[in-house]
Amino acid sequence: MMLFQWLRDRLVDKFYRWLLLAEQRAVTYHNQQWITKLGRCGAMLNVRGKAIVSGAKYIEIGDNVHIGDHAFIRGEGGLKIGDNTHISRNLVIYTVNHQYEGLRLPYDDTLIKKSVEVGRNVWIGMNVCIAPGSKIGDGAIIGMGAVISGEVPPLSIVGNQKFRILGYRNPQHYQALEHAKAYGGINGRALETLNS
Repeated sequence: MMLFQWLRDRLVDKFYRWLLLAEQRAVTYHNQQWITKLGRCGAMLNVRGKAIVSGAKYIEIGDNVHIGDHAFIRGEGGLKIGDNTHISRNLVIYTVNHQYEGLRLPYDDTLIKKSVEVGRNVWIGMNVCIAPGSKIGDGAIIGMGAVISGEVPPLSIVGNQKFRILGYRNPQHYQALEHAKAYGGINGRALETLNS
């Protein structure tokens, strides 16, 4: 019985490793498809994980640029990324937007194009969104979760807005539930084991 479990575990492990390798190869192939279509691609471009890119021919990327996993880039309006720029995961860059004053509601099929420029030596944190027409100056640092719309001065450090309090819980209700040890489990269901 132990031999059978050992063999099964080894086969599952080998199959899992094969799947990971196949996925990595598919991601590399996918990225190479858009990288070869770039308007300009400098030396040492490093793309970690799958990136979804449209309008690659309108994108210029400098030397030593690193782009993290799950980037989503719409480049049809023009995009320049300077040398030595490092970008974390989940980046979103749009260089196009819909025409809301067009022929239909809420918008028509006309695209408004506004280029985006990211300077040299820029560090962009995780989950950053960059709107059409934005310009990020050389040496800037963009903090996690920031939404960039407009111009970021060179050497500046910007971040997401500080949280704001939307309201408060009812303190009497909270204390009554705490006293009764009325805690929720998965999907808020009662935890019978803790209440007994």
